[in-house]
Amino acid sequence: MKTSKKSIKKKQVEKAKDIVKNANWENKKVEMARYADYQFQFPFKNSSENKIASYLLWVSPNGENLEIVTDSDRYVKLTKQDSANLYEILTEEELIK
Repeated sequence: MKTSKKSIKKKQVEKAKDIVKNANWENKKVEMARYADYQFQFPFKNSSENKIASYLLWVSPNGENLEIVTDSDRYVKLTKQDSANLYEILTEEELIK
């Protein structure tokens, strides 16, 4: 049973990475009105070094989208579907609304 749980978790992490990687990122500094609702990180390998990508995540006021800001001043507002999928992966709960 543990093996299948691990593979499910790994698949979910890969899906979350794909959502974040394929998002329509903008290179701009964004000042959010409040502290982030969540923070998450993904390790990634560069050619010669291991790094960690950090993300700050907000649930939009309408509760339908996620907004993400990186430490390198990149911003994205995810689609409703990507928002719902990523939120469920990260919190194991459904995105309300």
